[in-house]
Amino acid sequence: MDRHGRLQSAGPWLATQRGRPAERIAGSYRKRFGVDWACAIAELSALGIAFDPKWREQLARTLEGARLAKARRSVEKERATPRTRFPESDATFALIAGYTEGGAGFGVTWEEWKGIERRASMEPPRKGDTAGRGDDESLPF
Repeated sequence: MDRHGRLQSAGPWLATQRGRPAERIAGSYRKRFGVDWACAIAELSALGIAFDPKWREQLARTLEGARLAKARRSVEKERATPRTRFPESDATFALIAGYTEGGAGFGVTWEEWKGIERRASMEPPRKGDTAGRGDDESLPF
């Protein structure tokens, strides 16, 4: 519902709110019409509801504190999330290059990636580790 529709609908609804404090009416308006605090206060003010300036200042401080807390949580969550070398990876693939038409992933497996890293660092391969070698006789092609 747009602002015009809400203001039209709010008239009869406000008649049911007689005797309630303006702050409570604003909270009910927010929930009923699915708007934020600023919109509820602006629209109710347009309908003649008067709000205590001290309450509005306190609400502004509270909303700002909630916004900052949400931003802090977001940063903390980002820091706590382990980063992989490649954003497109999973338990099988270190690097998912793409997907087949059937949805199966393909790319470089973690075993292959470890072999590539060892070769790059000139570390000799471990016994029985064939990952990343080009002479793998077990391949069917």
